[in-house]
Amino acid sequence: MIAAFVFCSVLSASIPFSAGKTIPADTHASTIESKNVRHLERLNESKLKKLIQSRKGKALFINVWATWCEPCVEEFPDIVRLSDEMKGQKIEFVGVSGDDCDDELSKVIPFIAKEKAQFKFYIAKIEAEDEFIDAFNKRWGGGIPATFIYDAKGNMKAFLVGKQSYQELKAAIEKALRN
Repeated sequence: MIAAFVFCSVLSASIPFSAGKTIPADTHASTIESKNVRHLERLNESKLKKLIQSRKGKALFINVWATWCEPCVEEFPDIVRLSDEMKGQKIEFVGVSGDDCDDELSKVIPFIAKEKAQFKFYIAKIEAEDEFIDAFNKRWGGGIPATFIYDAKGNMKAFLVGKQSYQELKAAIEKALRN
C-alpha cells in the first residue's frame, strides 16, 4: 500500500525552529516536550536541491515518510538499523516527514525518539507541491514511503516507492556506493 503525501503549508513558515538537530537515542517523548522544545528544519525545494548537490564525497539516502502512514511506520525500523550499521561509511541518511507541521511536537518528534533514529530529519514545507515532488523525481507521484538514493555526485541511483524490506534497501544502498 502506498499512502498519499501530505505537505506542510507555507503558513507554517512562521513557526520557530532550530536547524534540524538529531535527537539523542536516550531521549523519550515525554522529555522532548518538557525540556527545550526542538523543532525540525523545514525542507523546501531549494534546500532539497542544495542537499542533493552538496554531497562532500558522501552518497545520500532520503526517505520520505509520515507517522500516519502504516507502511512508513513498518519500514522505519529497518532504515534506523541500516543507518546504525552504516555509520562511518560514505553515506548520509536523511528523513523527510510529510506530516502536518501541527503534528511535529505531538507525533513526529516523539516517533523519531521512540525509534532511536540518529540521523538528520526535516519536515516538508511546500510552496508548490508539484515542484517539490519533481525536485526528487519527475516520475514520483507523491506516494509514500518513498526512498531516493543519490551517489556522491548527486546523481540519483535508486528510486523506491512503497514499503521496502531491509534487504531491498541494503541492496540499493550497496549498489549506489559501488558506482
